[in-house]
Amino acid sequence: MKCDGCTLCCKLLKIEWMNSPAGEYCIECFPDKGCMIYDEAPERCLEFDCAYIQMERVSINMRPDKCGVVFERLDDIMIGTVNSEVGRLNEDILNQISIFKRDGFSLVLYKKDSQTYIYSDKYSDDEIIDKIAKELRRLNGGA
Repeated sequence: MKCDGCTLCCKLLKIEWMNSPAGEYCIECFPDKGCMIYDEAPERCLEFDCAYIQMERVSINMRPDKCGVVFERLDDIMIGTVNSEVGRLNEDILNQISIFKRDGFSLVLYKKDSQTYIYSDKYSDDEIIDKIAKELRRLNGGA
């Protein structure tokens, strides 16, 4: 997998070594194009691979700029940072969460800018799906 113009991690994630706060594009990022200094980018930037990049078989709909979530793998935990500006999240997120759980990952899904947790493994599967479905409806403009 490749980024192919996805730059959502450069916006959603805090990049301390670039003095880039969460919720704002890094000053070196050209949105939807990529890093303007990629060839000279800090090693820590070059080492970062979101879960989409790490997966062998995954729908293009799960690319962060398509679904509105940057998933990061931390050992056996998947952390999904939701782009609060996205009006509509891709429904494939629910399927991907099921796959992560099936593969033995714990999962946390939240909005970094507001520190609002949408999902955590402390809930039952039904409660998780209900919480995520409600949040998807809310983000999509529904009740």
